Amino acid sequence: MKPELRHPTVQKSADAPDRMRLIWDVGQCVGCRVCEAVCSFVKEGESNPVKSRGKIIRSVEDNILYKVRVHCQHCDKAFCKAVSPSGAIHEAAAGVKFVDENKCIGCRMCEIACTVGAITVNPDSHVSMKCDLCKGLDEPQCAKYCYAGALQYVSEEKAGMMLARARSKRMMDLHPEGGLSCP
Repeated sequence: MKPELRHPTVQKSADAPDRMRLIWDVGQCVGCRVCEAVCSFVKEGESNPVKSRGKIIRSVEDNILYKVRVHCQHCDKAFCKAVSPSGAIHEAAAGVKFVDENKCIGCRMCEIACTVGAITVNPDSHVSMKCDLCKGLDEPQCAKYCYAGALQYVSEEKAGMMLARARSKRMMDLHPEGGLSCP
């Protein structure tokens, strides 16, 4: 069966458990990359950003720091899972996708299929690695140790409300007079 080619979205069914989301606030992020260090330490036992499951992509233009965080969105229709020839990507409770390292053959198909670039292959073990929201721990450690408060682990419902509030604020910043009326 061919996966449907469209942007991944989250759809909650009535019987689904409460889903949690890792959200990133660009306005709060200082670009320190502590989240990368914590992730690689927890997952690999060493502080190495190459082995982090989440990445901060940084760029400086005209003395302004621009940053973007890349981490798994745990898509409902996960292309990475659909293309894995060995079936190495599984889905746990509440839609969290994770890699079975014993099944992964390091073919990089999931890396190519990921719409956000959140999967990479470990340079030492040659096994795919992606964020699994710190499976087995109470919360993602990147969010727990983000001293700027840019990463938060919240319910899907709260994440939606936070996103709506941020969009409203951006609209008000663009139109401080309070409307989009035509002349």
